[in-house]
Amino acid sequence: MVRQAPLPSKGKPDMLEDDDIERYARQLVMAEIGEEGQEKLLAAHVLVIGAGGLGAAVISALAGAGIGHLGLIDGDNIDISNLNRQFIHSTDRIGHLKASSAASFVTALNPDVNLSIHEGQFDHENANRLITDYDLVIDCTDSPSSRYLINQICLMASKPLIFGGAVRTDGQATVILPADPDSPCLHCIFPLSEVDYDQAPSCAQTGILGTTTMIIGAIQAQEAIKYITGFGELLASRLWLYDGISSEVMVIATSRDNACPVCAQAGR
Repeated sequence: MVRQAPLPSKGKPDMLEDDDIERYARQLVMAEIGEEGQEKLLAAHVLVIGAGGLGAAVISALAGAGIGHLGLIDGDNIDISNLNRQFIHSTDRIGHLKASSAASFVTALNPDVNLSIHEGQFDHENANRLITDYDLVIDCTDSPSSRYLINQICLMASKPLIFGGAVRTDGQATVILPADPDSPCLHCIFPLSEVDYDQAPSCAQTGILGTTTMIIGAIQAQEAIKYITGFGELLASRLWLYDGISSEVMVIATSRDNACPVCAQAGR
């Protein structure tokens, strides 16, 4: 099921109203954002795929920051075991669809955000249609097959992609820029077979702390804000690694694989 608000023109950025100046005051005083950056955020169209642990952190951060147009995709229902980390949902919404629950959270937090909601899974049949109207895609899924599909479609459509993953107390994030010929895609960085990824451990098997998804989701949201406003150095061609046991962070350089079949299919 798709419920979509009309997406406005991407021409002139949305102008700040008096209420915007009050709501986003703490961002407006930042030299890196200011009025120009806030107007870019208000005009941005961002697609978040997955309204679970990572999605909860990303959705709340972007709605609070004033992303003007959010697309939310998730076909799962809320389970009580989700609530240790998926803080945009609540006990009274157990059994409800995550996408519609996330939309209710966004509207309560920031009613000025325009929402496009898809209450279903992101798959081969709808992938191209769903990302067409967006400037940026954020992968908050926990399925290896979905991650590879999102990577493939974003490359084909030349849509920038922010990837994040989390399990137990560990996490990772990176930014993929299809328009940059030197930017590696997800398959370049993790060139394992589909069989290997199907056997990857899930959160249900190994567990996860809510703090882990909060940290990784926050990094994804921060990269999105940086990309839209144009400040700072993106995690493109770099993989951000978090170890919650030692509280250590490592950033490693990544490179494009010239033999990557996914990049070749996308004509890179």
